[in-house]
Amino acid sequence: MKISLKRFIGFNSPKLRGFFLLISGLLIITISCVNLKNTNPKKLPFEIIFGKSGGFTNISMEYKIYENGDVYKIQNNGNQKINSISKSKIKTIRDWLLDSDFEHLKIAETGNITYFITVKSDKYENTVKWNDSSNNDQLKNLYKDLLTTIKP
Repeated sequence: MKISLKRFIGFNSPKLRGFFLLISGLLIITISCVNLKNTNPKKLPFEIIFGKSGGFTNISMEYKIYENGDVYKIQNNGNQKINSISKSKIKTIRDWLLDSDFEHLKIAETGNITYFITVKSDKYENTVKWNDSSNNDQLKNLYKDLLTTIKP
């Protein structure tokens, strides 16, 4: 017994073909309407992640600066772009990191509120952590300078 595929699926009926086309069209429209917001931007060769954690509420705040100058706030549901900074500001930050030998800087002082800066590049990745009673004013000043980048 030979059964044709068209007859088995039932495409002989114009109503069924129309229904199939309608469902296919709705499926394509639904898929194309998915939120395409860029919550995880393409990773670039240089990025700075900084913020603080701890305190009474133990809520952490984290920000990320990419080499192209985009500044993001890191949140549970993804990254939210909050600002862009100039290439000259990025160069100033990179120069400071180079001058301070950030690549080899080893500080891991945690406290009630712990501040941190992480630098990721194609050459190295390093994180430093300190607290309010730490004695590294240069690092504290860099952190304050980075905080000014999050304000539009």
